[in-house]
Amino acid sequence: MLNTKKWVTLFCLSLLMFATACSGGSSVPSASSNEGEEGDTSGKIELRMTWWGSQTRHDLTTKVIKLFEEKHPGITIKPEYSGWDGYFDKLTTQVAGSNAPDIIQMDYAFLTDFARRGALLDLTPYAESKELRTEDHDKSMLKAGSIDDKLYAITLGVNAPGVIYDATVFQELGIEEPQESWTWKDFSDVAAKIAEEKGDGFYGSADVSGTTNMFEVFIRQTGKGLFDGGTLTATSEELQQWFDMWGALRENGGATSAEVTASTTNALETRPISLGTAAMDFAWSNQLLTFQQVNKNQDHKLGIQVLPHGVGEKQIGEYLKAGQFLSGYAKTKHPKEVAMFIDFMVNDPEATAILGSERGVPVNASIREKMQPTLPEAEQAIFQFIDVVSKNSSEIDPPYPQGFSEVDTSFKSASEQIAFGQDNTPDVIAQFIEGAKATLASSQ
Repeated sequence: MLNTKKWVTLFCLSLLMFATACSGGSSVPSASSNEGEEGDTSGKIELRMTWWGSQTRHDLTTKVIKLFEEKHPGITIKPEYSGWDGYFDKLTTQVAGSNAPDIIQMDYAFLTDFARRGALLDLTPYAESKELRTEDHDKSMLKAGSIDDKLYAITLGVNAPGVIYDATVFQELGIEEPQESWTWKDFSDVAAKIAEEKGDGFYGSADVSGTTNMFEVFIRQTGKGLFDGGTLTATSEELQQWFDMWGALRENGGATSAEVTASTTNALETRPISLGTAAMDFAWSNQLLTFQQVNKNQDHKLGIQVLPHGVGEKQIGEYLKAGQFLSGYAKTKHPKEVAMFIDFMVNDPEATAILGSERGVPVNASIREKMQPTLPEAEQAIFQFIDVVSKNSSEIDPPYPQGFSEVDTSFKSASEQIAFGQDNTPDVIAQFIEGAKATLASSQ
């Protein structure tokens, strides 16, 4: 994520902000809110919880919080939610200032970094005492939430990357819906055909050439991970193939133009498929439900299929992933209550019924078995997709190394430079590789 110098700088800045009672964000209380807690004689416990996501996620999560508070009247939970953009930068600042929320939605990509910096609560004792029940959780998901043999994160849902597509558009144009066996060439041909049939202003797909974890699947298909320990494995030739594919799609309308892509954010409401200006997008399985809910064309039906295969691939790039995690803050004053809420969110039947599959298919096997027959069509599609991936995938790679956040930002910047024609592709790739290697080396 951040190298040592930047971490120290953030720490110093956060101390200065702390001293002047500046929280670094309007939704984060000042340090005095925690200090007042020590002198509270009411017996009430207040926890803070942070997460990122769509409005749908915010609404569902706040419902679960309200249910927990009703069942535990001595505990209140203050929500602090936002979109994905800037979430981990803000959390880094809060951790450096010893003012992070008690309950933290965590991502697989950043788990190692925060755990090894001592920012996360060791949940192992609570799992061992059964205060945090994990016996019905998949062992691979417990492993995914563990760093250096300590449990730091509980999986909120099982997830997989895929291509969201507008099935109604495919049917209108008489184009066969994507099949599990499709390739990148199939994807490119279909995207170009859709653009040609629909005309100007409509694209085959959103351009995700700057999305690192989608490029990661492309690299996994060569038989290796995107990272090997603390080094980047992608070669200049592989990067050239990736960017050339998307460049060709931009030229024929198969992918969004540089200008449209630059104006698109991670908020699903802004995605071209949601606005009715594209037929495909790359996303996570748990996002299908929200894509359907925010779609401009509510009479259109969306589907999801695995990411395209590589021609002559050495392994399937698709993988199952913990959708998001819940972690506790290492310096929380109420670790037992933090563990209690995490247990509630993933194991309570009422809570899991509220959340559904918005964050992914539930990690608790007994909950999952009871839920599936009762789900609406859109959520059943997510369960079915996960079944397909479980049979057509390879094992997930280890968590991203420290320094990933900067590499991720650089990768997106490189894609934008190429899309806008600001420099020739080989030079941009060479600069990206050199910068990524330097960043990763200094972060170890």
